[in-house]
Amino acid sequence: MSAPVIPGFAFVEHLGSGGFADVFLYEQQWPRQRVAVKVVRPDVPLTDREKYLFTAEANAMARLADHPYIVSVITAGVTADGGRPFLVMRYCPPPDLGIRVRSNPMSPVDAVSTGIKLASAIETAHRSGILHRDIKPSNVLVTTYHEPALTDFGIAGHMAEVEGDNDVRISYPWSPPELLDGRSNGSVASDVYSLGATIWHLLVGRSPFSIPSGDNSTRALSARILHAAPPATQRPDVPPALDRLLQQCLAKRPEHRPASALELARALQRIEAAAGWARTAVAVEGDRPDSSVAAPRVDEAPEDATAMKPVTVISASGPRRIAAQVATPETDDSSDDGGGVPALLWAAVGVAVLALLVGFVVMRGGAQEEDPGVVVPTSSQTPSPVVPDVLVEAPTLTGSRTPRGVLFEWRAPVPVEPGDTFSYHRDDTDAYGSTERQRLLVRTDEPVCLDLRMTRGQDSSPRANECVT
Repeated sequence: MSAPVIPGFAFVEHLGSGGFADVFLYEQQWPRQRVAVKVVRPDVPLTDREKYLFTAEANAMARLADHPYIVSVITAGVTADGGRPFLVMRYCPPPDLGIRVRSNPMSPVDAVSTGIKLASAIETAHRSGILHRDIKPSNVLVTTYHEPALTDFGIAGHMAEVEGDNDVRISYPWSPPELLDGRSNGSVASDVYSLGATIWHLLVGRSPFSIPSGDNSTRALSARILHAAPPATQRPDVPPALDRLLQQCLAKRPEHRPASALELARALQRIEAAAGWARTAVAVEGDRPDSSVAAPRVDEAPEDATAMKPVTVISASGPRRIAAQVATPETDDSSDDGGGVPALLWAAVGVAVLALLVGFVVMRGGAQEEDPGVVVPTSSQTPSPVVPDVLVEAPTLTGSRTPRGVLFEWRAPVPVEPGDTFSYHRDDTDAYGSTERQRLLVRTDEPVCLDLRMTRGQDSSPRANECVT
């Protein structure tokens, strides 16, 4: 294997090869450290397209270099012998995560923690306007401190530019249906799908739609990805909420998946809390911890861990063409309610602030007249009023069998306003839907379960579940 001469770096060994580049281990002379160097293969024609992809990868990884779960780029250049572009990156010892779990799948607690860390990296990329478009286990390396690190931004794209991309490269087992059939060139939703497929792989040791000892050709895999229902892991130690969440990530329609990588991370954190596992922090710049994922008290029943909580997310929507295809009046829950806070809510906040000020004055007066030793809280010590979430309770859901089928009816947890919708999922057909009504007739003679949540703008309630035999 031909390793190029790079001034300041001493070749050590060949690490691997990809579709258009080789990766070598070098020793950097100063400062002394081991690094991985990715070099375009000599047999790859250096077309303008290949040069653009390599430059885009270098720029994307440089912009994200300080994230703890993204492989950082140290420098880049062109070799003197042949003019081959190269990247110098932080060295992560092999093997990659895909090989590590092939014969020894991860425990659920480790898979969930890894998923949160990778979701943090992907959310950070999205907020920088970068779509990865090739998330898969083999593109997750492991640092010397046993942390996952996302790499290979070789086919990454900028959100504003992917719509006009005429050369989209696909990793079939982990790519969503809309990339396979050409409806999309990549979006936030497609990265969420690939992350869900990657977490599924960590738990099982294979991609979601591959079949052990079956036909796993590109044609067969594509057919199952396009038409087969998202599979469960079938591991008895995997919490049912985690299986449901991963199936949601693998939904055929992009709008049925978690709306962002951060939303997926929050759902995984709630699974951690419900299971009593150690909490994994979300590493997104400027993001505040979500109080809704705190561990439940022993006298409280944990809520459905897949219920999506309202979070503040910097806008990172996919290409306009794709959004137009999936956004319909019945299914699009991304509309803005005007950005204003209801008057009653502001009134409640005002009352809370007034109560705090009155308490402060009374407390200070009492301290001066009765007990000079009392420490009076200053304004910096006074806690800020907390604005409560609106949809903090699940709808009240009931179901009954009628001559025409199973009738599900529900009552909203708050008064219904124009634009409110109810999203549901049937387990018998794996069908998703949305309605503004508060009843649904399911024409079936078989047992059926319904998951339901209320949605208002970007706010969603916890899920309600009802089964009728």
